[in-house]
Amino acid sequence: MRGLLKNNIYATLSGGKLFGIFMCLVGSIAVSVVSQSLLIGYGLTGIVGFTVCALIVVQKEFTSKWGKYKLTLPVRRADIIKSQFWNHLIWLLVGVVFAGAGIGLSWLFHGCQFDQPLDILMLFALGVSISLFLGALYFPLFYLIGEERGEIILGIALLCAFVMDWGLISILNDLFGPGRTAILIETAALFVCSLSAFFLSCPLTTWIYSRKEY
Repeated sequence: MRGLLKNNIYATLSGGKLFGIFMCLVGSIAVSVVSQSLLIGYGLTGIVGFTVCALIVVQKEFTSKWGKYKLTLPVRRADIIKSQFWNHLIWLLVGVVFAGAGIGLSWLFHGCQFDQPLDILMLFALGVSISLFLGALYFPLFYLIGEERGEIILGIALLCAFVMDWGLISILNDLFGPGRTAILIETAALFVCSLSAFFLSCPLTTWIYSRKEY
């Protein structure tokens, strides 16, 4: 599986570099000015954006026929799916690093621009949760509905990930109200729910993929 993972990383690298340049340009602006909303947008865009780059590669593999050619190699279908999930996590980590660097530099130069430091934790929890829900929805739908509809599936999965997090936060806000305790509970809930969905999606995707005929 190591070779499959390396192939996925290298395939994502070109798009990741381009998006990284974009993030550096936007980050220079976000660090230069004092704007909470710009920092929030920068953080979420970075965390989610790099994982989108990783998901786009999955569709490109089938467009270029490489996705079908891999089936002729001495690898298991389960390893193909696992490598895609691990690639998703790796680029999610890259996004977290970019977001953390930008927000950290802004804090260094201008001080904390959030109402309280815990809001930063909530920002990262939201970004990571959206990315994990995105992967959890995209992979099984991609192999279930069809590779030729990859762009539509990506859009639907991204929208559903936002809605799921928004719904979860809304429910918890109604239950616990504002405050530090509520932020900690919401952060934990976002991590637990999205991680559970992501890891449960892997065997489900493997099951769907193992029954596909090409």
